[in-house]
Amino acid sequence: MTTTEQHIISNEGRFSRFGPFPERLTKIELDVLTLLKVGMTNREIASKLGMTVGTVKWYMNQIFGKLRVRNRIEAFACACNLLALDESGIEWLPPVPTPTPLRKIEYDILSLVEQGLTNREIAGSLALTVGTTRWRINQIFGKLRARNRIEALARARQFEWL
Repeated sequence: MTTTEQHIISNEGRFSRFGPFPERLTKIELDVLTLLKVGMTNREIASKLGMTVGTVKWYMNQIFGKLRVRNRIEAFACACNLLALDESGIEWLPPVPTPTPLRKIEYDILSLVEQGLTNREIAGSLALTVGTTRWRINQIFGKLRARNRIEALARARQFEWL
């Protein structure tokens, strides 16, 4: 049994939302997931792995099905919490100066984003409107100099905020 399989089996009950994983991820799927984990877009992943954006999207759909997740954020959560991915040789996000500290509500939102929740789910959980949630997430992106949720989560980890 591989290390990844052992890691998955030992953590199956830990995140019941994601359920057990009956299908193994291929080497390429693990590579795609690793690059996703560091905040790369489909285009950047395609360039790094020498494939088309359409092929990356196809692999993403395969990963979503195998991990039983709905989107990139949930896949990111799985990658961070369940998989022992080899990150050697991966170019991490370029360093940026320490950003303005986040407010408590922004930390709360970021922790829910990390769990893979949608804007609507975050809004319901924190008694906010969806519009306010979107606005707060954009404020977080600005403070962290991130383009998307994945990159924001990667930067928050870089500053040890998560």
